[in-house]
Amino acid sequence: MDWTRLDKQDTSFVLEHIAHVSDPHLFSGGSSEVRYKTLSFYKDYMVYRITNYATLPSFSMDFLSNGESFHLLDGSNTPFQTVNQVGGLALHDGNVVDYVDFYLSNLTGEDGDIFLIRDPNALPFLDSLSLDQQIELKDRHQAPAVAMDENSGHFIVLADLFYDGTLLQAALDVSPQGAVDIHPREMIMNSTSHHTGYQEMQ
Repeated sequence: MDWTRLDKQDTSFVLEHIAHVSDPHLFSGGSSEVRYKTLSFYKDYMVYRITNYATLPSFSMDFLSNGESFHLLDGSNTPFQTVNQVGGLALHDGNVVDYVDFYLSNLTGEDGDIFLIRDPNALPFLDSLSLDQQIELKDRHQAPAVAMDENSGHFIVLADLFYDGTLLQAALDVSPQGAVDIHPREMIMNSTSHHTGYQEMQ
């Protein structure tokens, strides 16, 4: 779903609230815009994006919020833990891939960003690969698939990732509470680094 812009009154309400969880001088009603987007995996929480147009370049900050409490998406898993613990998460096989994609896109790992590859053509660094590598990636790419571990009740998302400098196929173990464990399975192509273990992300 596309972003929806708040009116002036609701914008003022949001800016007043986020002043308590961020620098109160970062945003002002006259130069800032607030948009929100619903999330299929949260019952009461949406993602709010606040943009300050008074600076060059402009900058934005994203928050998870139910309209009253605001949790800055700061690259850690803390906002997810906070929201998930209050019971806002509602995962099923139709939205767990969206959750993993959103989670990873808002997480900064020790080794940099992690991308869930849903469409190889959308990778931000695709042009940096050689033509042979691009062809190999597209030929070997598999769309994310979801299975259920009947013993644990966890979702298993089989997906291609860019992770720790490596393009690889992985199994992501997702608990009903939103914890995500990455289990690398196979490299998609040769890379400068290779991670052989798994990392608990939450």
